[in-house]
Amino acid sequence: MSIRPPAPGWTVPPKQAGDGRALVLYVDVDDQSHELAGQRLRHAYRLLRAGGDREACELLRTYGDDLVAVLLDVDLPGSVLDGILLTRILRGKVPSAALPPFARQMPSINVPILLVTGDLGRYSEVELRKYGGDGLLPKPVDIAHVTLALTDWHLRRQR
Repeated sequence: MSIRPPAPGWTVPPKQAGDGRALVLYVDVDDQSHELAGQRLRHAYRLLRAGGDREACELLRTYGDDLVAVLLDVDLPGSVLDGILLTRILRGKVPSAALPPFARQMPSINVPILLVTGDLGRYSEVELRKYGGDGLLPKPVDIAHVTLALTDWHLRRQR
């Protein structure tokens, strides 16, 4: 598995890291967005970084059972899959045969998928929920938005 070294402020933790922070995967091709999110979230979350769709699939296969959330940029320039299609794949809403080989037979995940965008006016949260997303967050990602979205997801699950 070829994973780039994490940007400053990011860690790639072992599955059993016992520091008490929850494991979150953040998928975004923009290094600056990764770095800002890392600075804002690292005290509460252990962050895995994926710089595109292929890395995201590799990390989801490896760490999927340990994640508490996936933060996924809606637009993934340079990737075959965008965030909406990757969300649909992770929710089991796309036939595997229609996918590129690296995205076939992905495990379904039962954690919140929070879609991230720098252009909130372009997407509706209701529309993104149809595709399996659990929330829409503005860039740059911050701790308050993530915490609120995760709390909302857990409350909805309890009902």
